[in-house]
Order: sequence, then structure tokens, then C-alpha cells
Amino acid sequence: MAKKFFQSWLPSPEKVNQLKFMRIFGQRTLNPVLWYVNRKSISHAVFIGTFWGILPVPFHSVFIVLTVLLIEVNLPLSLTLAWLSNPLTVVPILYLGFWLGSKIFQVNMIDKDMILGVLHQILNWIKNFGHGHIDLHLAKILVTGLVLEALLAALLLYISTRIIWRWTVLRKWHKREVKYLHKTVE
Repeated sequence: MAKKFFQSWLPSPEKVNQLKFMRIFGQRTLNPVLWYVNRKSISHAVFIGTFWGILPVPFHSVFIVLTVLLIEVNLPLSLTLAWLSNPLTVVPILYLGFWLGSKIFQVNMIDKDMILGVLHQILNWIKNFGHGHIDLHLAKILVTGLVLEALLAALLLYISTRIIWRWTVLRKWHKREVKYLHKTVE
């Protein structure tokens, strides 16, 4: 049941390869292994897509494809999960990243004045074409928190995918067994 769901829901290789940025990878993305749907391929793809999707880095789809090509798991699902960080989710993702980072480095959570100060530094840096001072202390806290957040979310979704997939297979086997027992009784 889970396999049929993913096969019907995921786009075709031709559709994904029509994306402009996929041209840089050439024919490597047409490898049938990258389109295979099974428990291992899907759960690993969930991990990769969630990890890179939560990190608000530019061109995270390229990082996803590179990782998928290296590990050989389901490509379209990994790319779909890249959309986890979007304009609606980036604020909660960044907030949780700062919160986790502040817990790791045992510092107080950032406040409004600190955020405004950092934004002022960034705007000044952009306005002066890369010349100026940016306090990297907050970046260290944020990056550490974001990586931890990405790892935890990816691991949680990986384990959940494995459990749900196994549960659906067991349920299907049980239904098949009950159906077979009813036929033999008749």
C-alpha cells in the first residue's frame, strides 16, 4: 500500500529532469535506482530531503541531488522535501535553531534588540558592498542549532517512515491472511 502510494504520488523521471538545475547532473539522474520505491530508498530519501530542506542554505536542491547521487536513494521524494524551508516555515525553523543553539552554548535566547542589531549589521554590510562588521557569535549559535534541528527532524521522520511502512506491510499481510483463512473455511 505504501509503495503504491509513493509510486502514484511521485513525479516521473522525465518531469524531474525537465527542471533547469537538473541539467548540470546530466544523465546520472535517470539511473533507475534513484527512482525505485521501497522502504529503504524512501526512508533514506526522507532523511536526506528533511536534513537539507530544513537548513536554509542557498541551492539546497543541488546538495540534495549530490547526496542522492552519492547514496543512491529516491530522488523525487528527496527533492520534494526540499520545500520544507519556505517563506512560511523559515521563521519557525530559524527560531527553533536559535533556541537549540542557545541551549547548547548555554546563553540567553536572543531578544528583539539583538535581532535588530544583527539586521542593522547585515544591512550595513550589504549597503557597503561587503565591507563592515558582522558579529559571528550569533551565527555560531544559529548554525549549530540549525544542524542539530535538521539532524533531529530528519532522524525522527526517518524512523517514523520505517515504522509506518512496516505497519502498513504487516496490516496488508494480516488482511491477506484473514482473507485466505475465510476462503479455506468455506
